[in-house]
Amino acid sequence: MKFGNENIEKIVFESTKNILLKRGVKGWNMDDLAKECGMSKRTLYKIIGSKEELLYRCYQDTFNLYAENFRKFIKQDVDYYTLLDNLSDQIANGIDEYVIASSKTIRTEYPQISKMIDEKIDIHHELIIAFIEKGCEKNLLRDDVNPKIIDHIVEALMSYNVMNSKGKADFEIKIKEQLKFLFEIIKK
Repeated sequence: MKFGNENIEKIVFESTKNILLKRGVKGWNMDDLAKECGMSKRTLYKIIGSKEELLYRCYQDTFNLYAENFRKFIKQDVDYYTLLDNLSDQIANGIDEYVIASSKTIRTEYPQISKMIDEKIDIHHELIIAFIEKGCEKNLLRDDVNPKIIDHIVEALMSYNVMNSKGKADFEIKIKEQLKFLFEIIKK
């Protein structure tokens, strides 16, 4: 990718994210993005290269930021139960990225991006599992809690709600309620 100017990068990434959220992966082309960015298509190609390169960088940067924020959240010097009580909010904050990542089009049309997304999602799973393991080690969670099963339940709830919600607000309400319930019942 040929990025360099941070201002231009920010404009291009924000515009790309807006278009992806509104239209999905296939619902736009570089002409649409050029209009959204307020620059010519030729300039856009000089800056970013191909659509696939742009999508790859957007996904990578988004997942890296989400993982970094999640790491900071779980490493706070705060009571474990307080963190657990707020974990549903933290997980729900990644909805835009999760919706984009779950796109079947990205997975079928851009295998390189799909592989990277899987790697980034694996990191997210590892972080959730490590957090739940920490609660088990501190003897703060029920004895029968299995961190991997909790992670699978979180993933299943996320997937279900992405597919059955009427939008981001509806998703956030449902997922927060469900995760708060889940995290409450695993406490000792």
